[in-house]
Amino acid sequence: MPTPTHSPAQVGRYRYTPPTGRWWWSDGMYVVHGMAPGDVVPTLALMSRHMHPQDRARVMDALGQCGLDGEPFGCQYRLLDLGGAEHWVTLTGAGEPGEDGQRTVTGFLVDVTAAQRDAVAHRVNEELTQALRSHAVIDQAKGAFMLGYGIDGDAAFELLRWGSQQRNVRLLTLAERIVAAVEGGGGLGSDTRQRLDDFFFASLTDAPAEAAAGTSPGLRATFDTTGDVPVVRVEGPVDLATAHELTAAVTQLMIAAREAGAMVVDLRLVSHLGSVGVSALTAAHRRSASAGVRMRIVLSPGTSLGLAGAHGLDVISAPADEVPTLDQAAPAG
Repeated sequence: MPTPTHSPAQVGRYRYTPPTGRWWWSDGMYVVHGMAPGDVVPTLALMSRHMHPQDRARVMDALGQCGLDGEPFGCQYRLLDLGGAEHWVTLTGAGEPGEDGQRTVTGFLVDVTAAQRDAVAHRVNEELTQALRSHAVIDQAKGAFMLGYGIDGDAAFELLRWGSQQRNVRLLTLAERIVAAVEGGGGLGSDTRQRLDDFFFASLTDAPAEAAAGTSPGLRATFDTTGDVPVVRVEGPVDLATAHELTAAVTQLMIAAREAGAMVVDLRLVSHLGSVGVSALTAAHRRSASAGVRMRIVLSPGTSLGLAGAHGLDVISAPADEVPTLDQAAPAG
């Protein structure tokens, strides 16, 4: 693809004698202002009228100061030409002795509109590239959640946003970490890959929707009492997509347990807990302790589900046919 070319920047030269107010312009000065050479007699007032109102005071101060001390200056401003078009220009100047010992200011006026436009276009392209990259990475993280939990794109995005807000991590950063972890871990696991294979080949048929139909397993919570102690029995996987259901169930149980001062969370039918479930139970444990309610967690014998010794939780094991009580001693540690 050929590289775009721009017309050479218009450059004008000027000489200004502050004591007399006399100006001299080169032909380029007239062209930058949208005039034919010699159309008008250049004056400070004419220069001022072609400066953008928001820039005028700053440029006039620079010219005036140079007329007093002769120190070099450079400033950029928006020039409105004779036709009303706006140009970005750079004005430079420096003082030097003039005729009859009067100081003059001489310098250049350069139309940098094309360069300014290129800089803006470059910045917009960079921002657009970054936005597209961010969108792609976030979509990849959403896709991992959609495949792993069997949820739609909106629900997957809400999980990402929730995690971002909970841990004060930028959404893009969180998505990048998730994608890197999935890629580094070799994907979502053999079970997910096998199911994806089935969905893929079923989708090649004329009626893929029926073959690929299915719902993501959720949590089931049933409430009961043992003696006067409220109990919730939880069944199913506790993961990022269902942790809010566990939190809701435990919160409901906690309300009922305020009078008894104790409650039991029975996880013997939970197939998977994971770190997000541990986090939800740890938060519930803090809330129950603040409310003066003892929370006991029950697991099947030989099953830890990642809870062993987690943050001082009260965890015991009991066979499936045994009714757990608060009298059973929890293991130390």
